[in-house]
Amino acid sequence: MRDAVLGPGNGILDYALVLLVYASLFLLMRQSHTRVELNFRRTFWWLYFGWGIGTFFGNYAFYCIGIMSFIPWLNNALHTFVWIGICLGFLYSEAHKKNLGEQFALFAIYSFIVKWAEYTILGSWQHEHFFWVIRGTVAYIVGWSLMDGLYPVLSIIGLSIVAKFVRGIVVPRWR
Repeated sequence: MRDAVLGPGNGILDYALVLLVYASLFLLMRQSHTRVELNFRRTFWWLYFGWGIGTFFGNYAFYCIGIMSFIPWLNNALHTFVWIGICLGFLYSEAHKKNLGEQFALFAIYSFIVKWAEYTILGSWQHEHFFWVIRGTVAYIVGWSLMDGLYPVLSIIGLSIVAKFVRGIVVPRWR
């Protein structure tokens, strides 16, 4: 049970180090803006819950069908709710004003750094292939990092749907 929650050989200090990586990257993100603008806060929370809950269960579902490695539960929770929910949501609150190419690069690069850190510190993100096409753990990490570059595109689509039912949602324009 401990291995399912923390991962084999991992302890609380390992997770503290991962949180330090998240905090360091968040500090870098804050260089472009220091807070989520007031008009984007409702949108931020919709992104937080949508991405956090969706990705948490999606990661496990993808493991069950064989396209992802098992991510220990604590790693999955921190990765989806702290990293994707808070940090990437914060990044998107300003990055959505840039062109989609730059947004894609920002999200893919940050994603790669976090996945590599989690792989190095916790031993997660190890899989023999990326969608059965490219073999090896590095290809797997790079592949999922590139997929995470789609966060801005998927967010625009999701927010377009939510905005039909919820007032005050900012739907970024395609740039």
